[in-house]
Amino acid sequence: MASNYRGSLRYSSYQGSVDSLTDSFNTMTLTRKPQSGTSLLSRGQPTGSSRGLQCVVCKIRPKFGEYQTCSTHCIKRVLKNGGDPEMCDYCHEKPRTPGKRQCGMDCIKKATVACLVCKCRPKNRRYQFCGRTCKRIALEYTPFILSIPKQHVTYQMAAKKFIDSWKSTTVQIPAIREIYKINLDDASLQRYNEYKETVGNEQFLYHGTARLCQLGVATTELCASLTCVCNIVRTSFQMVNYAKATGAFGKGIYTSSASNKAYRQYSGVHGAVVVSKVVLGKIKHVNKFNEVLSCPVGYNSVVYDRMDGKLNESVVYRDDAIRPVFLILFQ
Repeated sequence: MASNYRGSLRYSSYQGSVDSLTDSFNTMTLTRKPQSGTSLLSRGQPTGSSRGLQCVVCKIRPKFGEYQTCSTHCIKRVLKNGGDPEMCDYCHEKPRTPGKRQCGMDCIKKATVACLVCKCRPKNRRYQFCGRTCKRIALEYTPFILSIPKQHVTYQMAAKKFIDSWKSTTVQIPAIREIYKINLDDASLQRYNEYKETVGNEQFLYHGTARLCQLGVATTELCASLTCVCNIVRTSFQMVNYAKATGAFGKGIYTSSASNKAYRQYSGVHGAVVVSKVVLGKIKHVNKFNEVLSCPVGYNSVVYDRMDGKLNESVVYRDDAIRPVFLILFQ
């Protein structure tokens, strides 16, 4: 479904503490050692350790090791095009069971923890990729979004966290249409991680924004608009673009611990909620609007727990204090 356009790809876990979330979502810090022969795989070379069965993509060269493909070239084809739509999207060898994406219960179970790139091996525990090869492939396309299958543990975790963070008792929780993993480049993540190590107190918060194109509906290509959610995917949050000069607490980047607060900013099919990891550091807690109009000296963020947190506002004042993790779209 996706094109070759940089920043667009089709496909793609919220659990426990913030520390475990950080490990789960920061896919760019994967440390698993490659399997023997990975160097040959990365060069696209056939090897004697291949299973002797044909690559499920090119159907010419033998598969490599535990992969269903022969080389990184064919892995990229699976990542972009999704493989044969009539075949199981995990083993890629048998026809799908009617109404399912997989061929049977075994592959259905394995697909829930599949690597989001090759889709034929289990992801490396808390990370989204199975190893260095798939991480390297993903880095070639950053920034881009990966659509997460609904049965995948990552989707289930993100959806549960959104529901659990819904604090409104008067507005019904909206039906989620799609959840995408936002993938950023190493340099962007490194700047964030350096700031996090210095300041600390990372939390996962919500930011509501506009979707001015067909991202996530008819395409995964990022549009050029500076006011569309695509720009957050492309550049992360930047004070020059997203700091609200008219905000109640001055020019900063506004998020909320209450998913309902973020959703109501741009609700419905034309809006989007961006799940973000945010370094709050030392928090200045305030009790009313306009109590402060900038980040006070000695603090790193401002938090207003309006209506006992039901309309929480959490504000940071620098680019490297926040990075997008998930994009949630609604029906």
